[in-house]
Amino acid sequence: MQHQHAGLHQSKKPGLTHGHPVQPWTVEIHLTSSSPLCLHESDVAVQLARDVDNTKYSPWSKSMFSLYLVLACAYLCGCLNGYDGSLMGGLNGMKAYQNYFHMSTAGSGTGLVFAMYNIGSVAAVFFTAPVNDWFGRRWGMFAGALIIIIGTCVQATTHTKSQFLGGRFILGFGVSFCCVSAPCYVSEMAHPKWRGTLTGLYNTTWYIGSIIASWVVYGCSYIENNENAWRIPIWCQMVTSGIVCLGVFWLPESPRWLMAQDRYEDAAKVLATYHGEGQLDHPLVQLQLKEMASQISSEASDKKWYDYHELWNTHSARRRLICVLGMACFGQVSGNSLSSYYMVNMLKSAGITDEHKELALNGINPALSLIGAVTGARMTDVVGRRPLLLYTIVFSSICFAIMTGTSKLAMPGHVGNLDDADTQALTPSQRAAANTTIAFIFIFGIVFSFGWTALQSMYIAETLPTATRAKGTAVGNFASAAASVVLQYSSGAAFEKIGYYFYLVFVFWDLVEGVVIFFYFPETKDRTLEELEEVFSAPNPVKKSLEKRSAQTVLNTMGAPDDEKAAHYLGARCDGNMPCTACVSTENDCTYGSEANSRGKSDLILEGVLRVEKYLHELNANIAASSHFVNRSSSQPVLSPVVGSSAGRGSFSGGSLSELHITPHLSIRPHLDELQNDNNLENAVLESRHTSTTESILQWPHFNVFSSLRNDYTSIFHLEQSRPRIKTKTANLFPYTTEEDIDSILSTFEHAVNFWYPTTSQDQLQNARTIIANGNFDDDDGLDVCIALLTMALGCASKVTAGLMEGAALSESEQRRRATYRATGDMYFESALKELHVTHMDVNSIAAQCLFFVALYFAFLRRPLQAWEYISAAAAKCLLLLSYSPRDSTSEDQERIRRIFWSCYILESDYLAELSNLPLSGIARIESSIPLPGVGYSTHSTAQEEEQSSLYFLACISMRRLLNRVHQLLYASGTGASLDDKRFPGIVKELDHQLDEWRSVLPEAFAFEVDWPAPAAEHKITGVKMEHGGFLRQRYLTCRSVIYRPYLMWMLSSANARSSLETSPGALTDHEVLANCKACLDACLLHILNLRGFSQTVLVDTWICSLSMAGAMLVLLAACRIPSLKNLIGPEILQAGSHLRELLVGWQKVQGEPSSPSVDQSVHIIQEAERFIRQVYTAPVLTEFLAPLVELENRAAGGANVASEERVTLVGAVSGLTGGDQGVVNALLPVGVVLACLQGDIKI
Repeated sequence: MQHQHAGLHQSKKPGLTHGHPVQPWTVEIHLTSSSPLCLHESDVAVQLARDVDNTKYSPWSKSMFSLYLVLACAYLCGCLNGYDGSLMGGLNGMKAYQNYFHMSTAGSGTGLVFAMYNIGSVAAVFFTAPVNDWFGRRWGMFAGALIIIIGTCVQATTHTKSQFLGGRFILGFGVSFCCVSAPCYVSEMAHPKWRGTLTGLYNTTWYIGSIIASWVVYGCSYIENNENAWRIPIWCQMVTSGIVCLGVFWLPESPRWLMAQDRYEDAAKVLATYHGEGQLDHPLVQLQLKEMASQISSEASDKKWYDYHELWNTHSARRRLICVLGMACFGQVSGNSLSSYYMVNMLKSAGITDEHKELALNGINPALSLIGAVTGARMTDVVGRRPLLLYTIVFSSICFAIMTGTSKLAMPGHVGNLDDADTQALTPSQRAAANTTIAFIFIFGIVFSFGWTALQSMYIAETLPTATRAKGTAVGNFASAAASVVLQYSSGAAFEKIGYYFYLVFVFWDLVEGVVIFFYFPETKDRTLEELEEVFSAPNPVKKSLEKRSAQTVLNTMGAPDDEKAAHYLGARCDGNMPCTACVSTENDCTYGSEANSRGKSDLILEGVLRVEKYLHELNANIAASSHFVNRSSSQPVLSPVVGSSAGRGSFSGGSLSELHITPHLSIRPHLDELQNDNNLENAVLESRHTSTTESILQWPHFNVFSSLRNDYTSIFHLEQSRPRIKTKTANLFPYTTEEDIDSILSTFEHAVNFWYPTTSQDQLQNARTIIANGNFDDDDGLDVCIALLTMALGCASKVTAGLMEGAALSESEQRRRATYRATGDMYFESALKELHVTHMDVNSIAAQCLFFVALYFAFLRRPLQAWEYISAAAAKCLLLLSYSPRDSTSEDQERIRRIFWSCYILESDYLAELSNLPLSGIARIESSIPLPGVGYSTHSTAQEEEQSSLYFLACISMRRLLNRVHQLLYASGTGASLDDKRFPGIVKELDHQLDEWRSVLPEAFAFEVDWPAPAAEHKITGVKMEHGGFLRQRYLTCRSVIYRPYLMWMLSSANARSSLETSPGALTDHEVLANCKACLDACLLHILNLRGFSQTVLVDTWICSLSMAGAMLVLLAACRIPSLKNLIGPEILQAGSHLRELLVGWQKVQGEPSSPSVDQSVHIIQEAERFIRQVYTAPVLTEFLAPLVELENRAAGGANVASEERVTLVGAVSGLTGGDQGVVNALLPVGVVLACLQGDIKI
């Protein structure tokens, strides 16, 4: 199936390696049987939007540096404007200039000189737009720079005031071209990921020109006895305009202008070069091309120089025009022009009368403002446009109010400027007031430039569509120039007549601007230029702009048909109204509340969860209705193969391991198997007594020949139940910790435990910090103390387990540091245990959270039975609080209890996966009715980490639910399909599809590759971007190995039934079985070799991981004894055992004493399995070397003289092949055993 310009390239391969993208324009989809689907424009649009979001962008790539060079030429146009802005302000303070033209620093004559520049800009308005629309943005910049050169020549050679005014007019006329062309060009060429920063930097270059002008004027002020010193700064104006004139010939044309001229291929080439790393099929390139093709018309009004009606003919256009005119005017009349043109007067009002000092301060001001402007340009992409505009305009009003007051204090009885005599007469308090005025002049400049300089040109260009961008920018320049003319002409007279009282105008006017911005200026952050059409077309653009960009935005921009905009398809979230806004807007029936996961943090993960749930629900329904679904009461097993001496019992029975040993301890449990629970198909329940545990694997008859694996084996429960209890001290001992230590521990808790299980709010963390720092351990509210102590304990545990991923050897000092944190954590935990009674007395979310934290710390201590007890207790409180919500329960309490519920669900299922006889808490039986974690619960100090934590939590939940389904469908006691070769192939295929679906929706930060890692000895981790991606990969490999294990079990138990199966209809083929066996074995081996010291694994899952890895080693051992299966296993298997033993032993050493007996037993099983695997792999080579040894022994038996050196050499060769295992060597040396090996009577 192909769709031109689809841009969708998601390929899913059946193997373990990640699928490579298919060729451009190819759409590859996989459908389950009996579910016909077709790919509409909506599919392409949504997938393309996701590809763009999931693509990693770097501002340091080669194409980005090329883009920076291109934009640098356009930035020089901003320098041109800034140069003149400070040039005239500086010249106005030069005695040579004032004497030449007989002018003062203020007055109507000075105002006219300043205003003439803007009058020229106004006159150029109706010429700039046609040049840009007809000839392109580059030629607009060229025309402007050329006119500026002409104007400079006229102005610099003047001998009369009239000629000087004419030069000013020509300069303004040329700058108008640059101020229209350059912002349009920069905004249209900027990379969408950093459009705010790159476009904002254009206007910040105003200050670069201003700084150059200020200091050129300052230097020229020292040229004495030369009445023409003022001409030099004017001639310097030609430098940047000359560079622009030459540089435009090397610039690419704007892709949006090219698209408007119907030059699609040229536009695509430019976008690919500067936005797509040279790739035409790059998702970002394709998204922009599609949106531009939909939004930009080759027949729009930009082809008619006289047609301006599209600026106001629609609701969207009028709302855009309000922003354009408002931004243009506000950017000139907010008081900022005073510090540019009338800085000298402002300084005189503050008592500064020295010429050189005035010019020096005039030069310092733009330098400080440049810092603020550049910082503000970056902040546009971080905090957004509206917050910058609103907060800074309010602060500007405050600055002017302070300047008015301090100026009055500095000049009591004066309104106008002070002369030198007045300045000398200032008292110390008046001088202090004057200095305060000067300080706030500079503060105002910095603040205004921080919030407004970057946005003045950028916001206008952003709010306009391509068809009217040039005309709208020209109109904006007209409004800006007109406002500037009025203010500049009036400011001179105002300073002359009312002095500093003129500041009061801006105190009130800036507040008026703030009100207009609040109600009429929408946010433009995080949307492409074309996607802003959706914002301005909305009834309330401001409200619409504050909504998060979604897949619906992309569809609206691309113009997908209305009938394809289904809220459930796009993952639109309901808002709780009946019907909800999302469903009303898409004309769909409201389904609010019908899905368990109607709320969530991200469309990406939640859509994946919804799809997985949908497929699993359909699969479960099909299985329930299938005639192959086994009746629990059936006494005849579907498949009961017999291997070796295991007659009378299925090879993979799920009975208790105690059956294999003579032990007085019996497994006693209620007859729960007789209870039918139909709800298990709706909820992802992991039933008790499933047959996928490590203990169940150890029962396989294939291990009968390995007596050391079973001798002295003790069940996990009895090992852990017999451990001595934790000893506690009578008196409470609280460790001494500094405030820095507390902050460090809580920060580690936030980034570790609270990232994996985001249940603790920022308010709780702050409260814990206060309690620990102040030592308020006798607080009446024992719950707050208890949760604070447990938070510190888990923070210390996080310190102990952090930084082990690379597996580097720890120095002695590092080991001591971790041991100190372990001891500190134990002290906090012991103190918390003594407060724990309050958690059983209270019924609220904090009490449940305390119980859950206790479970986590017991997991860190590798005490699974105690951890299970507190998981169950926390789960019981969750069930109670979800059933009966307390009257005083807040939304935060409700969200917290839901998060604790899902955390308990994950941990309970993890423990049940290895201890299948544990009693169920019942939490899993209602999981489908509990909403997934939602928004509005602040868990982290940064929004980015909070979102990543939420996404990670959702990914873990959805994986655990899928794992539970796998166990339930394949390994449930009595009903599992793993032993039914008629049922399990279809189930395995569908479950594997669900697993791929889960992986495909992971955010880019957690994405992982599945490939053979570097040798285990190198301890390197590859194929992941974050540690959390490595942990999720382990979950993925666990699930994959369990999904495909039925094929391996069938192969191990069906050696004698192959001929009959090959001839039966629909029988499994050798190729199919071996391919799926390889999938299982590869997953097991990759699971082992990719294991690293992930912090979550070491802190929470060491006990679970040790059993899981022991099970994987046993599966590999069983498989490698069958020749056809052994050939499927790579040589990497010989590294597996040593790799696991090194990790598990190292983790236990880091965690401290006492070690876990069940972990130690797992290490022993791994070691024994590794030994037997090595024997299997060395046996074929041994026979080759043993043949000479047999011959030698036969010669010795016949009376021949055999040299002892010859015998020693052969024995040494055998010893080397067996890894130096002397027990194996001794077993091989007797002649009878050697002969038996060669004859095949004994399998090594």
